[in-house]
Amino acid sequence: MGHASLLSAPVLEQFLHQARLTKAVASLRLQDANARLLGDLRIHRFIAGSALELVGLHARDSVPAEGTAVTLTLLLGEEVLTLESHLLSPAHDDSGATLLRLDWPHESARLHHRRDVRVAGPNQTPLKVHVSLGGRQLEAMLVNLTETGVGLALHEPLMVDLHARVDIDAELPDGAVLRCPGEVLHLTYLEGQDYPTRLGVVLHPEPDTDLEPIHRFIQARRTDRSQSFRQS
Repeated sequence: MGHASLLSAPVLEQFLHQARLTKAVASLRLQDANARLLGDLRIHRFIAGSALELVGLHARDSVPAEGTAVTLTLLLGEEVLTLESHLLSPAHDDSGATLLRLDWPHESARLHHRRDVRVAGPNQTPLKVHVSLGGRQLEAMLVNLTETGVGLALHEPLMVDLHARVDIDAELPDGAVLRCPGEVLHLTYLEGQDYPTRLGVVLHPEPDTDLEPIHRFIQARRTDRSQSFRQS
């Protein structure tokens, strides 16, 4: 498991202040019957000891009920902050946009280093993906995923040139499709494994590639991992 640091109140306030100024990406996991994830959020403002306001709710997303327990995940550079809270009644900014309001956390927020929060850990189900490599169409398991790269596991033993082009085609659990080219950065062969060929691939999205599905999926997995850290 990763290592988490508990944040004192002044350090939490400084972190939130930096996150607001840099418009850091935030997501909310709702602890309701559907365990919905609300992503692409930003900190609007906060009043220490009172409330934290988030902006960026999509028009298609319904406003969650007041009192719903939530996990907030906030990405700032290489650090991932998580905290537990409850929703207060929503508000609106000057433009009329809905603001999600969180009760100030009564438990310490936790800070993880990003490398400790891989999104496809041993206790999470890998995704099946289709891979086009050297003119071959192959099936692989996506065992690791960040905003910039993936780890692939393949059943077939392969000899792959470094920097070879790879095209990845995956259907994410929410039904969204990820299609993105990449470049092989390293190759490992693990004897005796069901999927012995392991490829490390850096993603090279095209200018028109829609990366929102991958960002939402990563936020969901990262939130799930952060919760597992809390329970460990």
